[in-house]
Amino acid sequence: MAGPHDEPTRRLVLGAGTVGAAAILLNGCRGGPSPSSSPAGAPADVPRWAPGPGEPAGARRGGKVITAWSNEAQSYDPAIGWDLHSWEAISTVLYAPLYQFAGQNKGPAPNAAAGLPEVSHDGRVYTIPLRRDVRFHNGRAVTAGDYIYAWTRLMDPGLASWASSYLYGIEGAEAVYQRKARKIRGLTAPDPHTLRVRLTEPDVLFSALLCMPYTAALPAEEVRRLGARFGRTPVGNGPMRITRYDSKSRRAVFKPFDQYFWRGSPLIDSLEYRWGIDYPLQTLQLSGGRIDVLGEGLVASQAAKFTADASMRKRFVQPVPVRGTQWLALNHKRKELRDPRVRQALNWAVDREQLMRLTFGLADPWGAPFPKRLDRYRRTAKPYTHDPERARALIEQAGVGKLRLDFLHGTQDPWPLLGQVLQQQFEAVGVEISLNAMSQPAFELATSKGEGDIYGSQMYVTLNSALELLSSNFTSDASYNYAGYANRHVDTLAVKARKAPTVEAANSVLAEIEDELVRDAAGVFVGSMNFLAARAPEIRNYQLRGETGTYYDRLWVKR
Repeated sequence: MAGPHDEPTRRLVLGAGTVGAAAILLNGCRGGPSPSSSPAGAPADVPRWAPGPGEPAGARRGGKVITAWSNEAQSYDPAIGWDLHSWEAISTVLYAPLYQFAGQNKGPAPNAAAGLPEVSHDGRVYTIPLRRDVRFHNGRAVTAGDYIYAWTRLMDPGLASWASSYLYGIEGAEAVYQRKARKIRGLTAPDPHTLRVRLTEPDVLFSALLCMPYTAALPAEEVRRLGARFGRTPVGNGPMRITRYDSKSRRAVFKPFDQYFWRGSPLIDSLEYRWGIDYPLQTLQLSGGRIDVLGEGLVASQAAKFTADASMRKRFVQPVPVRGTQWLALNHKRKELRDPRVRQALNWAVDREQLMRLTFGLADPWGAPFPKRLDRYRRTAKPYTHDPERARALIEQAGVGKLRLDFLHGTQDPWPLLGQVLQQQFEAVGVEISLNAMSQPAFELATSKGEGDIYGSQMYVTLNSALELLSSNFTSDASYNYAGYANRHVDTLAVKARKAPTVEAANSVLAEIEDELVRDAAGVFVGSMNFLAARAPEIRNYQLRGETGTYYDRLWVKR
């Protein structure tokens, strides 16, 4: 699978420290439990729940939910939106992907698909049966042609979708992106209810892409009719439809879609998004009962207020399992940092216990590149710990003398604060870093140009495979490898992992890669990330996966 374009993705926005994520399960579209049946105590008119975490036993109908965001969504068009606000709307509110997660740690199950895909023996052809009762919000039935349209549109270079490269593995998709063809020859519809996909080669990550919102069906007639307005008032096939979008008053309103194919849900009467609310005001409004959910969860600067008070923590905070990692990117073009002994020394110099205490529960100390929690992954790498004596010895062996590094950071949590602590920790082993504060856009521009010597980076894994993190950041051609890390052995193994026949085989190669990344000190690995959701205590059966957002189709309100 090709890596993403240079545009920031939700994973990196998440990595900016504003929200957490749980992971899409790599294995899910090849297996996993069936959608949950109606649990005891659930409303009688909900025959089956859509796949997802939680069981709404004792649920009741009615109520309004208000969710706060710091910023307006970039777009509710699934080919365009990547920021947190956009992603939740397109993932769990407006659109229904082919497959969806059955639980926080369980494989996804068919959602808009009628069953699991049939995969050919060579791993290149996926035949996907579609449900016949899925409809767009305009009432028209969804067919296989609507997926072909949506995926072909995604490859339109004029649309400049950040997600287009994820489909490069489909035969003929790249030719469309390069304007050499108008149709993707690897996409066919044997009948209106069957979608067939042919890949150029086996791709262990492809099944997970079928769970992503940008592969959901789109109605071509509505995209044409609405034009640019499709991004604000789209027509999807998800559990809720948009009924109001008001940029001036900074609100969007969603109502349940009465033809949603998972009959009887959602349970709430309406959902309202409000944006333009900064984090301190969000927390005040939540504790004051004026809003119900913090769309971006708790950030470090606000997490302390909620976690330090036991009663506040109990009433409002809900930890969510995630797979995220934090590291310091090193400029490998700088002469001193090309020496692996120096990079190793910086790893040994970090006191991660002290550092991560400043994230107030949003990260754990972790001295390895891949997140702590990865399903079906057996780690062999030994994470770095704090050993300043060893750090000083390595720097002396490298003969670099007094090392001075330029540390870039923007305004987003937690890096301004962590930078100050890192400055002290590195100073203890003879490394001086100068803190170079700048606005967040300036920081992102500077790092994308490869400026500076060292800066904080973080990412949540959405495909439940370290291959995603690896191919985005640590291979020579990775889109976010702004630091210029290059290791031919890692590149070779990454290709091998991608073509592996099974998840287990891919993970075995990835364990070998992690060993190499630790040995070579590709970055300074500091933490494995957590997510703290915050919602009003009246919100019941609140379920969230960070990269997909809140499941509004199953929560209910007790007033």
